[in-house]
Amino acid sequence: MSFREYWNRTIQVRNRRIGAGEKIFLTAEIGAAHNGSVDNAKIMIEAAARSGCDGVDIFMAEPEDFYYTGKCLPGRDFHAEWRKLHFDLDQWRELFAFAREQGIILYPTPLDLASIELCRKLPVEMLNINSDDSNNVFMLKAAASLGVPVTVHDINISLTEIAMAVRTLQDAGCSDIILLHSTQESGEEATLYESANLEVINTYRQVFGGSGVLAGCVEHTTSDFLIYGVAALRPVLISKHIQIRPADNPGDYHISVDTANLAAMVKKVRYIEQALGGGSNQFVLGADGGASAWTLSRRKVLVAARNIPAGKRVEEADLTAKRPGNLGGVSPMQYIHLIGSVAKRDIRANEPLEFEFFSEIQSAPYKYPPLDEYRTSADLNSIRGA
Repeated sequence: MSFREYWNRTIQVRNRRIGAGEKIFLTAEIGAAHNGSVDNAKIMIEAAARSGCDGVDIFMAEPEDFYYTGKCLPGRDFHAEWRKLHFDLDQWRELFAFAREQGIILYPTPLDLASIELCRKLPVEMLNINSDDSNNVFMLKAAASLGVPVTVHDINISLTEIAMAVRTLQDAGCSDIILLHSTQESGEEATLYESANLEVINTYRQVFGGSGVLAGCVEHTTSDFLIYGVAALRPVLISKHIQIRPADNPGDYHISVDTANLAAMVKKVRYIEQALGGGSNQFVLGADGGASAWTLSRRKVLVAARNIPAGKRVEEADLTAKRPGNLGGVSPMQYIHLIGSVAKRDIRANEPLEFEFFSEIQSAPYKYPPLDEYRTSADLNSIRGA
């Protein structure tokens, strides 16, 4: 796949296209922050939709299928903890229906094979593979069998393992894959930024883009600004943990954005996207679509550097460029057409020049970009185009 093809490559989820040439798909990752409450989950789904997010992601687990023993750390019983966080089929159906009403895409992160089977009974439009399943061929094959787009996390996963995950998904029939580089779940400033390793996003584009795989990011740090650096790398998707309050989210409270602050974060990400632009130079225009007189006055036009008598053949020393550019005149780029032309009348020093002042206008021996390739017109800025 060529660069142009990759830039135009999109994955369709409901009415939303995800791709390099589209707005960043912003996911509010609820994870387990609902604390087992459907009402809490709904509050966060509504907040995410109201804030301008495109998707919400919730963990889905059957405790005994997720952990073969719940007693793996002192003082913890993971079976009991995940039973508290568990939603049954009817609750999931309620949440999917509510999310659709809110106009946002709910997609799960199934953490075990039983949860994949539960997905078959739900209107799942995409799903996420957690980092610890990125090298789990059983989960990858089962996820691919659902026939929906799949995102893949990569915490503590090697590039070789990611390559095998992509191959496994593709061999199992999944063609819509988004690799999500995951920053480390860290709050220690000494390691937080160095370990973020955001260039992995570009590595995924370079290594896997040829097969149509897209690249995104899960911003898992405690930083209140790193997500904007992520946005500047143009990932196709960014996911960020959210919560109503830290007390309900003991596992991820330190890397989560409170719902009260979510809209401000989304707004700033969108500003970053706008600020990146399209890569071509342009005039800075006002809200009314026009350039201000001040902006236009700062451009220069050709003026006579000295008195030019009628009948004189123009030399380069006869020309110079000065402000303002908002009162008419000729762009300095077009001076080449006047070198060798003949003045039809006396032209005083410092007089703005117009082509009609001269005969025998010369052709340029080379081409240069026309001025009207800028996002304004020659008429608007009162300077003649090429």
